Amino acid sequence: MPEIALKDILINARQESFRMQHYYLGVEHLFIGLLQINGGLTNSLIEDSGLTTDYVTDAIRRQMGKGTRQRLWAGLPNSPRADVVLSIANDLALEEGRQEISERDLLLAIFEENDSIPVRVLRKLGLNPASLASTTREHVTPFDSRQPYITVEFSESFEPTDSLNEQHLFILRRMFYGYSRVRVERQLTGGYTPAMILVVTPIQGDNVEDAAVVVKIDRSDTILDEAQRYETHIKSSLPPLTARLEDKPTAAETSDVAGLKYTFVAGDNNNARDLRVVAQEIGAGGLGTWLSQELYPAFGKTWWMQRRPYRFQVWAEYDWLLPPLLTLEYVPSDDQPQVKVTIKEAARRKKLEHLEYGDLVAVENYTIQRVYRDKNSIQLAVGKGSEAARRAYKVEVQNLNMTSDAYFRGEVVERLVGRVWKTRAEILFLAAHALEPDFDARAEMIPGFNKGEKLLNPLIAYEDLMDRYVNGSLSKIHGDLHLGNILVGPNQTPFLIDFAQTRNGHTLFDWACLEISLLNDVVLPVLGEDWESARQVMRVVAALPEYHLPPDTHVMLAEAVRPLLSVREIVRECLATSENWSEYYIALALSALRAVTWETMSIGGRRLMFLLSAYAISQLRSRLRQAGSLDTLSNDETDVTDF
Repeated sequence: MPEIALKDILINARQESFRMQHYYLGVEHLFIGLLQINGGLTNSLIEDSGLTTDYVTDAIRRQMGKGTRQRLWAGLPNSPRADVVLSIANDLALEEGRQEISERDLLLAIFEENDSIPVRVLRKLGLNPASLASTTREHVTPFDSRQPYITVEFSESFEPTDSLNEQHLFILRRMFYGYSRVRVERQLTGGYTPAMILVVTPIQGDNVEDAAVVVKIDRSDTILDEAQRYETHIKSSLPPLTARLEDKPTAAETSDVAGLKYTFVAGDNNNARDLRVVAQEIGAGGLGTWLSQELYPAFGKTWWMQRRPYRFQVWAEYDWLLPPLLTLEYVPSDDQPQVKVTIKEAARRKKLEHLEYGDLVAVENYTIQRVYRDKNSIQLAVGKGSEAARRAYKVEVQNLNMTSDAYFRGEVVERLVGRVWKTRAEILFLAAHALEPDFDARAEMIPGFNKGEKLLNPLIAYEDLMDRYVNGSLSKIHGDLHLGNILVGPNQTPFLIDFAQTRNGHTLFDWACLEISLLNDVVLPVLGEDWESARQVMRVVAALPEYHLPPDTHVMLAEAVRPLLSVREIVRECLATSENWSEYYIALALSALRAVTWETMSIGGRRLMFLLSAYAISQLRSRLRQAGSLDTLSNDETDVTDF
């Protein structure tokens, strides 16, 4: 590939400076200009390091921040550090007898200067600038972006699905580059996200099989975030024998997906199976015993048992579970009539109740949490930084111009205006309507699961919970603890995979997620998908944790709920205040309400989740009424622990 000249790099760099509203040329703009050269050396170095250029670009943009639209000087002057780097690059070119700076010269100059924003960002991302400089000096030909020839085979028990597409196969071939072929043993059932999780056996050219691994393939930014989170927060807290990320991620600029490889420290990982499969073999009683005697002790020592007192408002931990508050169609600044509502950070949601399609809304001081370049849209959330307060109070904005304006994760948007396209209330109602309810889904009260009983409609009642305070506990949590992310290896060894949501958070959230998974995957299937089946299950759930089942409980149902007893006993141990189950009802109510919107969950499961959320919220309201704090929102009188 011919060398890229400086004049071509400067075109990209200047465009980046204008997009970021800087109006000067810095080393950060030069480096992003290098990243934007498709098939270039810089692009290749980043890709071979297990990252994507978009991911690194976003990280650099977060570090340097966006300027203002007001220009304070004419022209596009170089920063002092940029002049230094360009001088070094010029010397490198002259040493080789060239008059024009090339991509390699500029890249080496940035590494040699060694103190610019791009170099600091690369270090934070786990890359070694000195090692990158060494590779640059050797002028390695960029990695062939074409698909390497590795045969992908499938075991007899694996049935390829439409969800396993060419992008997934490309990542598999790149991930196992150097092997002759790979065999996909099976697809783990996973969760309720688009992630593809496979058990894969790599095979050498002489037909020698290496140990099987678990491969996760998902959106590239999600995968790369998970790898960063694993190194920072998770690696040191895992049990000695478990699944680990031993290799860098596999990413490719030709695809919007990336992959991670989970290897196992001990045991025959080809025999590691997810808990959905194992549950069918060991039965409900065996499953409950395994949860309490294997999973909880193994990970609890450094996770759930490390509980610290934690007082929080419900929205801070749970609002992110719900659909966006608003979905807006972007309106340019030159075409903005009177704004009806302005949302500032943790907005009072009451202001949004009367918004209708087409109303003009301004959003101020929100943080960009996700960028969908292929859809020209972004997702905003309150707070600062890429995590943005657990991604609470989400607002989606569509129809943006990604060419003329730079949008990057972690950017604080001072002001953005759009017309209402959808509201959270509308999304939740449509999800409930899809369940074909045998009651009015817009009514304040809905039929319960016992004769004559009424429950609060969760679509309406959840709002009253969001500003209340909880005296709970904080610990390291998995963040997506369901049967598909729990593996069982030899000797009943527990493994966890998929750490995309792992963080320090409300301890009970994990167990609410697991209870929801058990209800959908283990309990409900013994009956059926209709509303009456969901109500029968809820009669049993209401009898927990004491297990005082109704006398007419179906025998198979009574057996199927046994794992829930183990979960509730673990929850009992994790409650911040002994026997104060209101703390758990908060987690259960909002986790179940989220599941109502999951199209990947069966319709019967979503019906059950609707009733579960209604039951948990009704229990909370009943306890509030008994405590005399139903109509107030003061910090002291709305503590969940005061019920």
